[in-house]
Amino acid sequence: MKVQHIAIEGKCFFINADMIIRRSSYPSDLQEYNIVSELPGLVCRGGSCIIDPYGHYLTKPVWDKETIIYAELDMNLPAACKMEHDAIGHYARPDVLELKVNEK
Repeated sequence: MKVQHIAIEGKCFFINADMIIRRSSYPSDLQEYNIVSELPGLVCRGGSCIIDPYGHYLTKPVWDKETIIYAELDMNLPAACKMEHDAIGHYARPDVLELKVNEK
């Protein structure tokens, strides 16, 4: 699973809340229920995790079971990351870029 790039590019914490779906989760009155029998026992394995703005896992991905994940988040970290690498670029620096509109 490569979801770290979302946190790195956004310079933010990324909470990946993924789902577990078992074949037994489908209701028997589903219109196309006959197709359900062809599915594997575990249709979607999950993979929920929390990632910091540097792309490091604060919680490892959780596979094949339902659970609640927790992590302590340092809310100063996104600002520090943005100072190191400004994904927006020079647009965030008024000393470098100035926009003037000629209304003539």
